[in-house]
Amino acid sequence: MKLPKVKFIAVYLLLLPLCIILFGAGCDDDKDEYSNIVEGYVVGSFVGDEVNAEGEAAGNKTPRGYCILLEESKNKTMDFYSFNFPDTLFSFPDGVISSYNTYSCGPAFFPDSLKCAYKIKFKYQIVDEPDKVQFITGACLAIGIPFPWENYDQVIVNGTTKD
Repeated sequence: MKLPKVKFIAVYLLLLPLCIILFGAGCDDDKDEYSNIVEGYVVGSFVGDEVNAEGEAAGNKTPRGYCILLEESKNKTMDFYSFNFPDTLFSFPDGVISSYNTYSCGPAFFPDSLKCAYKIKFKYQIVDEPDKVQFITGACLAIGIPFPWENYDQVIVNGTTKD
């Protein structure tokens, strides 16, 4: 009668480390982790045209994107852009948030007098390439001088507050 109990304990002892390894492997995934809280500024906005897998305009507009410059950044224009920035956080004056313009080659940056006016605190997560919103801004792509979106990270912002 003791033989089945020994087999059970042996199987249990062999499977326990395997289960720990399998469950622990999921904990190393940094994909869903956000940065620490950072400070920055909303410095511009844009609306683009979504593109399909072939890079052609799909006929849909993107949600409004916002350009974000980190407070201690060495960049001059922006560090990130985000499509999930809360639209209601600020009441931007008329003319600061541009309407959609098919002739614009990139984002509409705010005037220098407003570059530091919209300060925020937030956490962010860089969007993985397959999950990015694929878009173009304006007709400049056709003439070979598009805005260099590849130089900037698309992010998901979280916990965004005014500072």
